[in-house]
Amino acid sequence: MKLSANVDWMQGTKKSMIARRPVRCHQSCQFAFRQLSGGIKYHSQLSGISSPLLRRAESLAIEHRKLSHQIQNEYDGNITKRIGELAPISKAWEQWESANKSVKELQEILQDPTTDPELRPIATEEIEQSSLDLPKYFNTLQSSLIPPDPFASLPCLLEIRPGAGGSEASLFVADLLRMYQAYCKRHSLHFTLIKIDAETATKASSAGINEVILEIDTPGAYDLLKCEAGVHRVQRVPATETQGRTHTSAASVLVLPSFPNQEGDAAGSAEYGTDDPTSDFYINPSDVRTDVMRARGAGGQHVNTTDSAIRLTHIPTSTTVSIQDGRSQHKNRQKAWRVLRSKMAQMRREAREEEKAALRVSVIGVARMGRGDKIRTYNWGQQRVTDHRSGMTVGRLGDVLEGGESLDGVMESVRGWQRERDVEALVADEEAEARRKGGGRNKASS
Repeated sequence: MKLSANVDWMQGTKKSMIARRPVRCHQSCQFAFRQLSGGIKYHSQLSGISSPLLRRAESLAIEHRKLSHQIQNEYDGNITKRIGELAPISKAWEQWESANKSVKELQEILQDPTTDPELRPIATEEIEQSSLDLPKYFNTLQSSLIPPDPFASLPCLLEIRPGAGGSEASLFVADLLRMYQAYCKRHSLHFTLIKIDAETATKASSAGINEVILEIDTPGAYDLLKCEAGVHRVQRVPATETQGRTHTSAASVLVLPSFPNQEGDAAGSAEYGTDDPTSDFYINPSDVRTDVMRARGAGGQHVNTTDSAIRLTHIPTSTTVSIQDGRSQHKNRQKAWRVLRSKMAQMRREAREEEKAALRVSVIGVARMGRGDKIRTYNWGQQRVTDHRSGMTVGRLGDVLEGGESLDGVMESVRGWQRERDVEALVADEEAEARRKGGGRNKASS
């Protein structure tokens, strides 16, 4: 039983409690009192949680209780689904509230001059335990409030293209491809090369790559790898450099949500809404122009002899996808449709995010980082990798490029950075909603 759960019980059984538990020194009592002497604001200083976020959590927890009571009288599928969505938030809120109540009661005991001196060490011990629990409960509450990514459970397509830097940028694309392939192998993520446009016929060599699309078809791969989207910069001395000068090149990584392979050109899946006009994956076949052509470049006898290459063009957005890797026109067509659907889904989601970001700029101060910004630097001379979003720098360049634990650490730091941005967005939304409601009340009163 926690000390703060029942003060009367504590007062009546203080001797037995003291006999069972170690007594801390007087300095510990003073330390705890100083920590909490400023009032209940201790936990907010520790966590930085905002009042709008707390109000949102409380309102959702109340909604969960009301719906749970309502479902006992009559079953409703939509209500049951909503209860399941709110359950993590409600649980996290109850833990947070319980911890805060415990801290407040203990604080009152320590500040009360009539409190038995023998009880102060026990209160101190309880406070120290509560101070350890608060950050954990805060992180759980914070994470539960962030809306889940609608594509989080999906596989993904990883598209890598060279940027500024000429042939050196193409070589860097090959390095990134090997890095992500090694990462997938280490994490048991199944992957397939959908498209690779190499500079020479020997695609497995150290030659550069002009474009590559890697499909990671393990469910949840999008949630793991979406943090890699952006411009990756490399600083190193190219093999062709005769004077030892360091060159700066770049490659862009695009992470797209994917969905399981379906038969047919535009065959849909009810689960992913490819036939639903309101779905992000939906494409009206009449909006797509299909061109069939001979495959180009090196690659064997079938090249320039069969019409196997497919190019799809989404006319409203001028988005183009070309696939010629397979010998079968049918399979190339399937791949092209999957890539085009993924690109359209990502474009539609980003359009919504940009619209929301524009509304939040006045509150947050800065908009979110877009794909065009440099997100990470790989420096060969200093053997370091720096992620410019989270600010993390690791000195094990080789381990990062081998898809090792150092890459795991960098990616996890970016996920933490993104969670902070998501919380800022939530706070901004809540504050904007509060101002809107306040403005509406003022107009009504006038």
